[in-house]
Amino acid sequence: MKLLLVDDEESTRELLKLSLEYEGYEVLTAADGQSGLRIFAEEHPAIVLTDIKMPGMDGIQVLRRLKGENRDVEVIVITGHGEMGLAIEALQLEASDFITKPISDKALAVALRRAREKIWMRTKLREYTENLERLIHETTQELKKRHEFEHNLIQTSMDGIIANDRQGRIIIFNEGAENIYGYTREEVLSGMHVSHLYSKGKARQIKKMIYGPEYGGPGRLINCEVEVLTKSGETAPILLSATLLYEEGREVATVGYFKDMREVKRLEKELIQNARLAAMGQAMAGVAHGVKNILHGMKLGAFLVDKGLKDNKLELLSKGWGLVGRNINRISRLTLDMLSYARSGPPTRQSCFVNQIAAEVCELMEEKARERRVTLIRDLDPSIPPMAVDPEGIHTCLLNLVTNAIEAFPETGGGGEIIVGSRRQGDAEIRLQVVDTGKGMTKELQEQIFRQFYSTKGSRGTGLGLAITQKLVHEHGGTIRVESEPGKGSCFTILLPVAGPPTFRPEVPSEPSS
Repeated sequence: MKLLLVDDEESTRELLKLSLEYEGYEVLTAADGQSGLRIFAEEHPAIVLTDIKMPGMDGIQVLRRLKGENRDVEVIVITGHGEMGLAIEALQLEASDFITKPISDKALAVALRRAREKIWMRTKLREYTENLERLIHETTQELKKRHEFEHNLIQTSMDGIIANDRQGRIIIFNEGAENIYGYTREEVLSGMHVSHLYSKGKARQIKKMIYGPEYGGPGRLINCEVEVLTKSGETAPILLSATLLYEEGREVATVGYFKDMREVKRLEKELIQNARLAAMGQAMAGVAHGVKNILHGMKLGAFLVDKGLKDNKLELLSKGWGLVGRNINRISRLTLDMLSYARSGPPTRQSCFVNQIAAEVCELMEEKARERRVTLIRDLDPSIPPMAVDPEGIHTCLLNLVTNAIEAFPETGGGGEIIVGSRRQGDAEIRLQVVDTGKGMTKELQEQIFRQFYSTKGSRGTGLGLAITQKLVHEHGGTIRVESEPGKGSCFTILLPVAGPPTFRPEVPSEPSS
């Protein structure tokens, strides 16, 4: 059997080529996707083994092209450990299977065996279809042989195959289905209804999907990821394809093909856990860096205090104590920000008016704005309805944005203007904006500002303010974006979904205040 191996790593190609030739395959090799497609067009191998990550044309693109040229070719993709999303995408594009690096002989052998079985089954099914008319007129003995062949073909499939009649009674339940569900064939074929294989209402939903046009139909369902209910009462993820069967134009049954996804999901969870550990390491590095800077400032302050006491110099004593105090405030802010960022779970919502929250933030920050000769303007839409939000969370978001806007102006300068506004966005959303005429930001800076521990304020910032703001907005089901230009200021926009009536409506002033 011809096999095409596509991989950009020469050592991998040579090693796999020797191993596969030893197993009896005629092995063709290609160093990139384009070369592989050219060899495929010339040699027509039955199986293609392709790396999913390659320069130029990657394995997903190769898979699409191969299936476009010949849907019967069996494609096995080679993935890295952190590429489960690409592996699932490949399966949805009708890849035969996937194996992970480093490649084990056992995993490769299983994948190739599955591919050969599919080729064998497809060949037999094609022979069966081409000879169907002749077989109908065969003797009873020939019909019996055909029945036994079909039975073995279904029962020995590694994937689950289940068929039910129009009343929902299960009429086919193979060994692959037994492995997924935990039921024996005898238990199921004694009268079990197909709805017992799913959680309540799920079977009816899948039936609608088969009849609808959205998932490959009508009359077909292609690679839909769903959960099924096992004999033990646990749910199991599967990749489902299904089709309606007709006899003389009349619907008689539905057959489904089930690919067990439990191992894939386990690997996905492992990948997510590894990503969380990596994020934790990054966070700890950021905290350590911030604490180190704060401790340096406190040591310097303590040195000045000691020096002032020793030399009886009040100015050194005052300067050192001020430095200690500022760094105590910084470590307090860092701790509170870390607690806020690490908080998990949905926001604690209550019905309130976001205009009132915005007005409170403006009132709180007016003195700080006045110190930098900045005019703080309220532009609040009085028609905004009440919303079910976490008032403390929204207050934190607006406070962070207004604080950053004020600090976008120099301590000594000509001042400027900040507008805190609110507007309705149709019936479903409201828009909160903080617009300033400060120093603005470059495109590169805008791409970085929502990252944890990224700060433009040097030692004065914790680098968590905007990360916390983005997290709180997302927890409310909203979005946040920034538009800015150096020298012309910045505009931060929050979009939040509307919900819930309040018990009162306070009056919120909308006139400018400075």
